[in-house]
Amino acid sequence: MNDFPLVEMLAFFTRFETKPDADWRLPYRRDLQRVRSCHCKEKGGVRKSYYTIDTKQGERFDLVFNEQELLWSLDKSTGYEDKAIDRVLALVDRHKHKPSRAHRVIPYRFELLPEELAKKTYDGTEKPLIHRMQPYRFRSGKIPSTQVFGIPTIHMENTMITKELNYVVETDQHRFFHLVYILDEMDWRFMQEVDEEFFFVR
Repeated sequence: MNDFPLVEMLAFFTRFETKPDADWRLPYRRDLQRVRSCHCKEKGGVRKSYYTIDTKQGERFDLVFNEQELLWSLDKSTGYEDKAIDRVLALVDRHKHKPSRAHRVIPYRFELLPEELAKKTYDGTEKPLIHRMQPYRFRSGKIPSTQVFGIPTIHMENTMITKELNYVVETDQHRFFHLVYILDEMDWRFMQEVDEEFFFVR
């Protein structure tokens, strides 16, 4: 898998919505101004990243990212007991030489909602892993910044060593690319461009 180029990805994470989209609801939207601090911690075999951020809306939040479950959450000990976050847009940096794994994933935007509203259609059952995150915009050394227009097909492969999340995406230029997220490495990789004429799973 290391033979395939790394991709810099803006990924869109959702937990509670059944049919997620990036049509931001302005009263709830929060935009990153700066990351004050971030670090990783592993407990019981579960690796999480912790962030203290300031938003352009003038608030400060403590966010938690569960790497293995691809779930973002709000630290409720900081005065937001009745709130929840969803629709997180985060940059997954392709460069590995960072102070910690937390520095590779930066939350750029999210929605802060009343918890009751966020969980209106949530029955306590988590989505399949591959539905918790999807490509939003990406670039690599040979591909300029490209917007994902649609995701015609997805599937997950459990290789026993890690989980590989496979997405075939359609871009705003009507090109099709096969992208893979490798869970334990936190890497997005470009597999191949798919010729639309031979792409029948629509």
